[in-house]
Amino acid sequence: MEFRVYQLTYANDLTENGGALHEYLASMAKLPGEHGFEYCITSEIDYDDHVITFCFSEEFASDVSSVDDEKNIYTPDVAPYINTIMALDLREKRFLVQNRDYPANNLKKDLTMTRIRLMLNEAFENTYNSVFNTLDTDREVNENEFIHLFENNRVSALWVTIPNNYRVLPEHEQIFEDEAINRNWIEGWNNDHSKMHEILLKAPGRGGEGDLRHSPIAKSLLNMVGAYVKQINYWDENDKSHEVSRNSLMRFVVNGINIRSLPVTSIDRLSLEIRNRREELREFRASDEI
Repeated sequence: MEFRVYQLTYANDLTENGGALHEYLASMAKLPGEHGFEYCITSEIDYDDHVITFCFSEEFASDVSSVDDEKNIYTPDVAPYINTIMALDLREKRFLVQNRDYPANNLKKDLTMTRIRLMLNEAFENTYNSVFNTLDTDREVNENEFIHLFENNRVSALWVTIPNNYRVLPEHEQIFEDEAINRNWIEGWNNDHSKMHEILLKAPGRGGEGDLRHSPIAKSLLNMVGAYVKQINYWDENDKSHEVSRNSLMRFVVNGINIRSLPVTSIDRLSLEIRNRREELREFRASDEI
């Protein structure tokens, strides 16, 4: 499960009144939304080591149909809720929100964020006598993160963007063991004037047949000056597939939970990951700080 990370702008210490904030959020009632649909912070809310983790649930118009005993299709009189897992790390002053899709009929990300911000603003005004305000964050992505994955796992896909005006493979790189072949390869690579700007390489993944680590093209792309890796797919030692994109590295990723996980399970796992990975969480900083 992936989470967007926001940085709180509150200047003073948030941890002193963390318990009071947790109690206030837990006590907030359901609120009426557009078209009579309600939303709330559910009772599945956790507070541990200055981390408040909770489930924000919104009622929406279902497009589910059913069939009666006479085989007639009808729309059940029911409005389900959709859940978004969130967390406040009061020590690191970070707000995490599950990055997910919403039903197109009456929910969307902007509406969800507006609703939860209003609730959190009320809670902050009552607890800290301050407004709730956040900034978007960025995380600097180092190409070495992709190179480490490439060198230590069986790779089945590599997606790379090539610089438009500067595509150079340094002469000291070793793509082939044979020096003559290596020298000719690098010379040919650096004399390619096709203006090719993007390459997607694939190898058979399941079954252990393909591995792009043995591809001279893949190795050249990763060692080329200015290469911009967009995505890498790899298989770990347990033969489990993973997909890591540049976008995913810009989010806080929690393995072991997904959109089908029970809210209480997701809350417990997210809380634990935040507390164990605070150093990583600090890397998500407001854009003007980077």
